[in-house]
This record gives sequence, structure tokens and C-alpha cells, in this order.
Amino acid sequence: MPESTSLEQFPRPSVAVDTAVLCPVAHSGLHVLLIRSEDGPWQLPGSILRPQERLAEAVARCLREKARLVDRSPVQLHVFDQPDRDDRGWVISVAHLDVLAVSDVGLDGAGAPGDTGGTDSPDTDSPDAVGELDVLAAPRDFDADGRRKMMPVGAVAELSAEHQEIVRVAVHRLRSLHERTPDPFGLLGSEFSLRQLRTLHETVAGVELQADTFRRTMLPLLEPTGRAVTHGRGRPAQTFRRRAEIALHPDSPIVPVPGAEWAGVHDWPSPAAAREPVETGVGDGD
Repeated sequence: MPESTSLEQFPRPSVAVDTAVLCPVAHSGLHVLLIRSEDGPWQLPGSILRPQERLAEAVARCLREKARLVDRSPVQLHVFDQPDRDDRGWVISVAHLDVLAVSDVGLDGAGAPGDTGGTDSPDTDSPDAVGELDVLAAPRDFDADGRRKMMPVGAVAELSAEHQEIVRVAVHRLRSLHERTPDPFGLLGSEFSLRQLRTLHETVAGVELQADTFRRTMLPLLEPTGRAVTHGRGRPAQTFRRRAEIALHPDSPIVPVPGAEWAGVHDWPSPAAAREPVETGVGDGD
């Protein structure tokens, strides 16, 4: 007699989604968004899948209802399937990663713009001149009702061991992406100087990056705009955009160039195929 294939005879784990929402903060490195659950502990935004619910739907619902983040589409990070990882029972967690500026989370300090390193403000009449990095603005301690906060990724001992592991994997993935892709989540917008790009990447990496090595790595992946932005008293810095074939995370605000291949954040062009930057008479801001 053939073996029955009915699913009723097999034990069923619950499936959860947990999202590490990471934010780069100037001089403080990566921070992660924590929420306070109903019974008190701080944790990552997470939820058990509801009947007939898809993973992406569960993530969006959870971020909307628990983290107050709407219209987000985090990338899948890793499946954590240790049978004993959750003390409530057999739970498989599909972890996700999202990357935002603190201001987009709604936890930026009132009247506390990003660190400018003592330089002048950007030209506000030029929307493409990103200026110094407001996307790295420092967060305030808590949300108004005390239900949300940002914590440095190295100071999350209050989280459960399972959620600490998700944060570690998320940080490793984000840093790996930044080693090979210029601003893969599009925090800087469509145009930026090499100095601005390196500042962001150093914040994500948590270490100072050697300027010449960074320039050699990133220039083949960029194309010059022909414009410049002023950083304080230094000479104007040439601005760049990502080459059309350098795809960003689909949830980033940058729209791909029509006709360009949208291949995903793990695909990069060969440096040998890159064009040389155009000489414009301005510096790169380093």
C-alpha cells in the first residue's frame, strides 16, 4: 500500500517573520530599530504568519502595525530553523533586512541635523547637491510613547539570543553589500560626491576606509554627472551617479534608467567594462 501523502499526518511548525531595520548614524555606526512588545521586552518587529498570508504581506503588516513603517519591502535575509530557537514551540523564522535613514523611521532628533564635520550647508537651491549627510542624523532616545527606539548594533544584549543572531547576520549582509556596491539601498539619492559616498560606507563598515582604495573600488561602478558640490572651504567636489546597470534594492527611492537591466543587488558589472571618469576640473571631495 502506498504511503499516504496527506499533510495532516506531519507535524507543522509555525512560521514567523522578523525584520532587522538598520540605520547608519554618523560617528555611531549602524543602529537597529527595536520595538517594545505588550509584555515589556524590547525586540525586533516580528509576527507569526496568519492563514493564507504570504511572507511579504506578513512583513509589511508587521512593520506597519508594530514599527509604524509603511510601504516597505524588506529583502529576505536568512531562514532560522533551529527547532528549539523559540521557547513557545517549533517556530521557523524568515528574517528580513531593511535599511533606512533615521529620519525615515521617524526617530530623528528634533532640530538635530546630521553631522556636517564643520562644513557649510549645501546649496538649498540645488536639489541634486546632497550636501553633508543628513541621512546619517542621530536618533533621539525613544519614540513619544516609548514603544520604539534605536540602539547601536553592538549594544543589543537586551534582545533574545535569537534576535541578537538576526541582527548579527543583518549587519554582516549589509556590510558585504557595501563592500561591492555604491550605496546599495539608495540612501544618498541619485547624485553624490565620493566623499559623501565614503562617509556613508565608513559608517556602515564601522571603520575608516583608505581613501585611494575606496576610490579605485567604486569609480568603475559610477559615472560622473558633470556637476559639482561644495564641501565647506574646499574646492568643489565632482558628483557621480551609479552606472545604469548597478541595480539597487528594489525598495530604494532611485528609479532605474529606462532600458537598463534590473538584475538585483547581487549583480555588478566587471570593472574592466567601466568607463573612465570624465575630467571636469573639480575634485572628488577627499
